Amino acid sequence: MIKKVKNIIFFIFLAGALWSDKLSPALEEVSHIDLNIYDGIGTLLLHWSVSDEIEIKEVNVFRKAGLKDDFKLSANISSGEISNNRFLDINCKNSIRYFYYVEVIDIDNNRYKSDHLKPSFGSIKKGNIQKIKLEHTALKLFRAIIREEIILDNIGINVQSVDALINLMSEEVIDIDLWVENFPLNAINDVILLFEAEKKYYFEDDVLIKFQNNEQLYRNHFLLTPEEWKSETKNIFATAKNNWFILKDSFQDYVKVINSLSPIIILGADNQSNKAIVELLVVNNSELDQNDVKLSFFDEHIAINNSEILLNQVFQRSIPENWTYAKLIINDKEVDHIELIKDEKISKTLKNEIIPTKNITNLKMSKESSEIWINEISWKSGSNSLSIEVAGTYTGSNKFIISANGEDIWALDFDPSFELQYIDSTFNINFSDDIGHILIEHNFVENNETHTLELFKVYAKDDLNNHRFPDGGKWIKTDKNTFGSKNIDKISAMDADLIPELFVLYQNYPNPFNSTTRISFDLLQDATLSLYVTDATGRIKTTFSDKEFYNSGKYNFDWNAESFSTGVYFFTINAEVEGYLPILFSRKMIYLK
Repeated sequence: MIKKVKNIIFFIFLAGALWSDKLSPALEEVSHIDLNIYDGIGTLLLHWSVSDEIEIKEVNVFRKAGLKDDFKLSANISSGEISNNRFLDINCKNSIRYFYYVEVIDIDNNRYKSDHLKPSFGSIKKGNIQKIKLEHTALKLFRAIIREEIILDNIGINVQSVDALINLMSEEVIDIDLWVENFPLNAINDVILLFEAEKKYYFEDDVLIKFQNNEQLYRNHFLLTPEEWKSETKNIFATAKNNWFILKDSFQDYVKVINSLSPIIILGADNQSNKAIVELLVVNNSELDQNDVKLSFFDEHIAINNSEILLNQVFQRSIPENWTYAKLIINDKEVDHIELIKDEKISKTLKNEIIPTKNITNLKMSKESSEIWINEISWKSGSNSLSIEVAGTYTGSNKFIISANGEDIWALDFDPSFELQYIDSTFNINFSDDIGHILIEHNFVENNETHTLELFKVYAKDDLNNHRFPDGGKWIKTDKNTFGSKNIDKISAMDADLIPELFVLYQNYPNPFNSTTRISFDLLQDATLSLYVTDATGRIKTTFSDKEFYNSGKYNFDWNAESFSTGVYFFTINAEVEGYLPILFSRKMIYLK
């Protein structure tokens, strides 16, 4: 009996060993590669995971329709074509179950397979694939949904105005510069009506649900897993919702900027050897009926007729080659001015900056943002003395150079710092009488390439005192130099005895901060207040109050900086009481994501 039991155990062991040896080659081919299949309308999405240690050369996708078929190579994907270890199978038919396995080949030709003994499988969802717009991304899909909501809710609204607004909503950073440089002037009235008479809040949960209900139609085409789809749609919705409120808040600031402009302004000029032109923009033609409009250079004038103004929003006028500048005159009043620079195409920003450009196409709020900028400039013709102040928060990543008439005169030397720094220097400029002017260039050097940020034209025989106010802001004339320190205007320079004690502005808390911080102040008297946040270049990012009346008391404002980049910002309060000139005070804060 015992012998029989031993024989049975032996044969079981032997059979097991033989069975194991027989299957081992197949088992050795199966690596720990997980393969998941996600169904969608007309498509199946394959997503596999493979060790980061494997350097992939190519991937083979094998497929069979039903259990009885044999596996056939469905796709060969080279390493450069692999999209996040995913493959979209669009060649599928209804009511068929498809089985898959993938084979990963590394650079040493080692092969790793997902389980093909128990392969992953899936069947497509039935639906109308003709509805799929393949050019869509998840963001474009959401924009199309919001666009439809707005148009249906505002019968008769100009579709181009809606599109322009939605384009802004999709930007990472929304500020006054974005409005000025990207939003068409003829769409302003549509958006005023849209924001003022908003009949429907476009970011309720039903809109998110409508967005997410496109999952079966679009998720696979976006190469997203179900969890990724859920996360992606929520993030897009939340970002758009936040941006919508920022757009509404910043729109009034944009309108104020546009309303402050003259009916026509100069966009730029192109002064080449064979021709010279001035590019102009009609801001508001309703204010120009029967007005006398002309370009002038000393006693030379070029008239601009009303029919030309009414037919075009942007237009050019040729000017004589001997003109070195052009003034725009409306009813005998100078409303704009541009200096012409030989062999240069230039744009003029709303901060009165002159910048080189390839195309003069639209409004520019300011020059390209940079760590260091020229903040003040003075020219004394009697002594040929040029004084320049530069300011900024320098990280040490770029090299900045200032040149005069093509000769480098100052390689800026800053110590890296989070603090706003001021450095000034004075130069004696000698040049021949036939030049007549100094062309100053503010350049930065990156990867051994020089790029011009800003141009200044200074006439040799004319004294000049200009500064940016506030620091990094618009260029204005001044009769008070503040080289090496913060720029102030006449009001700030008044005797301190004439200034009443109006407010106490506290340091924001927390500081530094990573999302939201609180700005607090005590107002000691009733006053008219402006409160705003600027970046290190002086650009206004958020306006909490603009010349609004406040009663005395304690006030708190929360600032959410999530839509802005990491860096140094300033919050500024400007207070006025009757009988006194305004008081301006700022504090620095640091945003760290």
